[in-house]
Amino acid sequence: MPNAYTRLFVPETPISPMTKSTYLRLGSYSEEEANIVTKLTTTVDQGLAGTSQYESDNTGILAFTNTDFQANVEGAALMKIGRGQTTEVMNGNSQHKVSEGTYDISAEKGISITAGANGTPADITLTASNRVKLINKGNKSETTTGDVEKQTMGNTRELFLGTKFTCMSGAATKLTMARKVSIFLGEAFTYKVSRECSVNLSDFNSITVGNRLDIVQGNDVKQVIGNSTKSVFGPDFKSADSDTKILRRSDFKLAPVEDLKMVGREGKVSKTSVSVTEEELRKGKLNTEQYEVVNRTAEIVSSTGKDEVIQKKSINFM
Repeated sequence: MPNAYTRLFVPETPISPMTKSTYLRLGSYSEEEANIVTKLTTTVDQGLAGTSQYESDNTGILAFTNTDFQANVEGAALMKIGRGQTTEVMNGNSQHKVSEGTYDISAEKGISITAGANGTPADITLTASNRVKLINKGNKSETTTGDVEKQTMGNTRELFLGTKFTCMSGAATKLTMARKVSIFLGEAFTYKVSRECSVNLSDFNSITVGNRLDIVQGNDVKQVIGNSTKSVFGPDFKSADSDTKILRRSDFKLAPVEDLKMVGREGKVSKTSVSVTEEELRKGKLNTEQYEVVNRTAEIVSSTGKDEVIQKKSINFM
């Protein structure tokens, strides 16, 4: 075949060179055709030996035109290539359209799509009028160096079977205008070295079935504008270096079994003090008596020799 030479040559003018002509030829390149050699290569799989770059030896069938190339096929176009295919569009766009049917791409070694190959910013747009289905049976690596915008006009379901690691550096803002239900079955550990502020303008309920431990290294301030109720069905232990309690109104304490208090020094100032035992209440006795403190002072004077001793004894009668 390389020894066969056939040329169909249509020049623009009778003296135009081959690069200004349209022709179909069979055989090797001539010296005049050296300027139109593309030097495009393709990758050939050699099995265990790996892959290698393949470049044509400039023999075979060559179709060249310096104007437009059109191919209209009334039936099917079938093409089988043995050593690969490389197509380069020097200037302009490349389009592939299937009016009725599907467009199927299958590659055993992988598929690569690149936009902006020379560093020029370019977009990749994938549009589906129905469903987009992505199946990945291996690892997935995704890198984004710009902004990410995601809009979902429907339901979203996510299922993770494995370990998930998330690292974020920056600010996160999340707005949820709907009901949120979170179910966690497992063990959670949270470590924060930051300042946290939480504002809740609605009801907040927290239920813990099990042990709960809160450790605060620093100040703990709690302000309640409204009623505060605490119920402990079991022992309640409180240990503090000092305790200061300020009430604007009344304080009520009920201990049906016993109330034991051990203090080193106790100071109490009250305008009115009433103490009643339960036994007196059962007998119908409830008295409030007033007692006056009478202070009587007796002086005893005795003289002996040159020394004078004065003794005073104070007796308080209740």
